[in-house]
Amino acid sequence: MNVFRLAGDISHLLAIIILFVKIWRSKSCAGISGKSQVLFAFVFTTRYLDLFTSFISIYNSVMKVVFLVLAYATVYLIYIRFRGSYDKENDTFRVEFLLIPVAGLSFLENYDFTPLEILWTFSIYLESVAILPQLFMITKTGEAESITTHYLFFLGLYRALYLANWIWRYYEEGFLDQIAVVSGVVQTIFYCDFFYLYFTKVTIHVLILPSPCHLLIPFFS
Repeated sequence: MNVFRLAGDISHLLAIIILFVKIWRSKSCAGISGKSQVLFAFVFTTRYLDLFTSFISIYNSVMKVVFLVLAYATVYLIYIRFRGSYDKENDTFRVEFLLIPVAGLSFLENYDFTPLEILWTFSIYLESVAILPQLFMITKTGEAESITTHYLFFLGLYRALYLANWIWRYYEEGFLDQIAVVSGVVQTIFYCDFFYLYFTKVTIHVLILPSPCHLLIPFFS
């Protein structure tokens, strides 16, 4: 455990808590992509199956359980508790364009052709693109609440800190997880425009995504 990974875990947890609290306190999931949250629930489920097979540390196990509980609780709030506020008309990203390639790639590129390893690899690939339905939804509507941008900021910060963690581990330990690093780089790229817009727009509580992103709407709708 190093400072970059710890800070990354905290940022990741903060992002999920911010989103959960936002939905719970406002009793509304307006502006939140239920599809992205379902994908993240899939990510945690397929990644943390080793909870039943191996023990690394109390910290590791507790964090896995917390992420799983919060992920499914968020999905519950969106699709059941506050489903009346869910904007399904704008949450139209076609997730099959993500799931099918990710599933195929996880069978082709993995470290060990076993069920748990393939599912872990699937979770890594899926996490790199799971945020796309949320970014697409913001692009489609044209703006987002500042609290939603805070969620996205901490989620992007988590990934950036994990990149720093991998660099540190490579130089200090000689360890390199190529699948995780490449997927992490891809995910970070998706946040690049958002980070710029966050710092320039968040002061007025509105986030407007670049107009070129609208070119993707007809394809994924």
